[in-house]
Amino acid sequence: MHGGHGGNIQEICSRYGLEPGGLLDFSANINPLGYPPSLPKALREGLPSILHYPDINCTRLRRAITQKTRHKEKEILIGNGSTELMYLIPRAFRPQKGVIFEPTYSEYGRALRLAGANVEKLVSTGNTSFRPDLGSASGRLTSGQSQMVFLCNPNNPTGDLIKKEEILALALHQHGAGLAEGLPQSLIVVDEAFMDFVDEPHKYTVLPEAGRVKNLIVLRSMTKFFGYPGLRLGYMVAHREVISQAEGHKEPWTVNALAQLAGEAALQDEDFIFRSREYVASEKSFLYGELSRLGGINPIPPTVNFITSRITLEGLTSAGLKEMLIRKGLLIRDCSNFPGLDDKYFRVAVRRREENLLLLQALGTVLSEKTGARD
Repeated sequence: MHGGHGGNIQEICSRYGLEPGGLLDFSANINPLGYPPSLPKALREGLPSILHYPDINCTRLRRAITQKTRHKEKEILIGNGSTELMYLIPRAFRPQKGVIFEPTYSEYGRALRLAGANVEKLVSTGNTSFRPDLGSASGRLTSGQSQMVFLCNPNNPTGDLIKKEEILALALHQHGAGLAEGLPQSLIVVDEAFMDFVDEPHKYTVLPEAGRVKNLIVLRSMTKFFGYPGLRLGYMVAHREVISQAEGHKEPWTVNALAQLAGEAALQDEDFIFRSREYVASEKSFLYGELSRLGGINPIPPTVNFITSRITLEGLTSAGLKEMLIRKGLLIRDCSNFPGLDDKYFRVAVRRREENLLLLQALGTVLSEKTGARD
């Protein structure tokens, strides 16, 4: 059983006796505009494809991704969500040691441990804006040992960004020019699941370098930005030899026919991509500004489509706040189970304006009540 993720609406509704759809979900960080309007038509027209096995190589979708990323088809591998690939990579390369920076997405550590790696956690604190110290990671990696570093950029749940020069310096330091013969001993896996939401992504993404720098792997999610997490779709970009090794350990047919069609349709919808970026940029600024006005919480300036805040009121925990908001029909992400964060941190997704206003009203009411009770 997996626990501690956002978006588990079914479980929460069952526990509280609520009807499905009875909660506004601010715990899962999905595009507030939903999925592209072109998607339903593509899925309806593609429904007969489920009579056959899906294309095991995702040929058409892989080709569409190459056109967007300007990589070669042999440098791309598509999975059932980027999380499938997070587990595939350690399984394929069997690192003796894994390094992760906390607080971050919990599946990196689990994927490494299941592959038999010893995991070292480097915990950042709010004193450093939770930004990972990549220099410390370089010092922890030793020659003669197979190892793997997971980086989340932008980071979930804090939204911290690492500049591309820092990541490339770490990758190149660990593997010379990154072009040596054979597979590298040290792999740097960069999860860019939320990069599509970032302003000026060219300053942070290392996607263009993946494929050229041999020990660099980039993961991308297609379900968060394109708003269909129930379909599960993601891909990795890396040097062709790294892709070949990973592909040799991958189960067949993990990406179903409708997910492949959804990916093709989404990548072609340039208008939706533009509108989504504009909307999220505007709405995250609005929501952050309004959260900053509320007494009792201290929000972290957002870089993506979610905002993490720290509760400054005594006697109120993130779990307590979550409970009170559920009873008002709203679900937030309690971040107390992230190493490096305590029971004062919570995260909310950026949703549509009318929904964000409901959140702000409910939060304001709860925080005022707790302030009054304390006084």
